[in-house]
Amino acid sequence: MLLAISAGIIVVTGWYVAFARYNRRRAAQVLLWIRTAFSGHAQVLGVHWSSSSRFHVRLRLVHGVFQHSSIVVRLLPREFFINWMLSRVRKQQELATFETDLDSAPAFNLEVHNQRWCGRSRRGSQLDPKRGVVENFGPFVLTTRNDWQREITSMIDALVASRDSDFLSVTFRRTSPHLSATVALDSLAPQNTSGNKVFHVLRELADCAGATHF
Repeated sequence: MLLAISAGIIVVTGWYVAFARYNRRRAAQVLLWIRTAFSGHAQVLGVHWSSSSRFHVRLRLVHGVFQHSSIVVRLLPREFFINWMLSRVRKQQELATFETDLDSAPAFNLEVHNQRWCGRSRRGSQLDPKRGVVENFGPFVLTTRNDWQREITSMIDALVASRDSDFLSVTFRRTSPHLSATVALDSLAPQNTSGNKVFHVLRELADCAGATHF
């Protein structure tokens, strides 16, 4: 029994150390991706680890509207076998969340999620591209407001453009952080062309937040 417990402790410790080191190497790669995606627009000030699979990258952006900016990177929790297996079963992604304050706080709270659905007329039916009819619907907005202002159009246009940069969610708040935007980590990889668009979409969203009042 004592031998089995000792062997288990050695295996668990070895797993933790090995994959904690792997996440450190992964983080170095991700940091290079961030530097490339924000090249010419931001300076990396430092990196702070809050856990073995989560770290914060502090940024200084040249565009004056952004204040106290950072990117929170969430890697898969590989260092803990059970957590890693659960993340695989749930098909969780590695994520990067850009958080920043703006020169002036938005006058509204807005949360947008990028959801994509595909429906069929009958469950289990196979889609035949030659015989089937496929219809694509544009984005739509669900709102609790009773009125709709023309100035909101620029905000919606920017949010639609953010879909091309693979944003999973975009949030505006009256409180800090004023703007948060989450992308799948792999979308920042150099081979993914959407990574080069991230900063430009963020700047457009920030400009719209300052110019639009709900």
